[in-house]
Amino acid sequence: MNAWSNISIPPQDPELIKINNLEATLGKLPDNVYKIRGLITGQEVCHFKYQQHIKKIKDSILNLVPGLNSDKIGINHIRHGENAWKKDTSGKSLLGQQYIWAIREWLNGVPQKEIPGKYDERLGQKIEQWLGDKNTDKIRLVQLLLSRLTWDWKPYEELLHGDKYGDLESQICRMDICHYAFPANLDRLLQGIGEMRPMENFEGCGSFDNTIQRFVEKELLTLNNLFKSLYKDKESDQKKLLKAWLIACLIKTLKEQVELSEPLIDL
Repeated sequence: MNAWSNISIPPQDPELIKINNLEATLGKLPDNVYKIRGLITGQEVCHFKYQQHIKKIKDSILNLVPGLNSDKIGINHIRHGENAWKKDTSGKSLLGQQYIWAIREWLNGVPQKEIPGKYDERLGQKIEQWLGDKNTDKIRLVQLLLSRLTWDWKPYEELLHGDKYGDLESQICRMDICHYAFPANLDRLLQGIGEMRPMENFEGCGSFDNTIQRFVEKELLTLNNLFKSLYKDKESDQKKLLKAWLIACLIKTLKEQVELSEPLIDL
């Protein structure tokens, strides 16, 4: 995976070049450093746990020990089956699974009420009302949404048409239960599918709000000071240089994700 795959920047970006050049001076990186870099690649400010993730990544860098097991991130997501929610303490997976059951009920016409104690009948009634009558395009869009929510990528790719409903498809592609605006954004998206039109000001994957931007801006000031402190000892302490490079990667990632334009890293 491209280490910068979670941000959109051109290869000729000056800060990117400087950070990559710094990496080139580090030689072969220890396995634990690669794992920490992978955690930065997985960082998304649109995730409802973004603050916790930033703190754990920062602690991982300072200790040069991964504080998260990347293999276990998202282990309780609904993509792992309709029982994945049972080990999730956030409540997001159960709520997501309740949406899945209700959407499937509309799609297949098969009542899901036999799921004891967990099926939300009121939610099912809302989704039935939002989606309304079936037609071929609407069924395809709902199937696309189910594939996206459950990360079922083969039918997902087959259901993408990019036709006159391309804008609505794009919003479906940016839908996940780990987003900070879930479930409100899913409610709006289901209404949009019912009306066969995209929603205005849609908050999907890759978005951020004012609260997130303010938090990240404050965090970047702390990270930048930390980078300067570590980087000044680059000639005498290899571990500090490794930490400085990782901090620079985190700074660049967060900066781009909240669309800040001013340069923040002095290399």
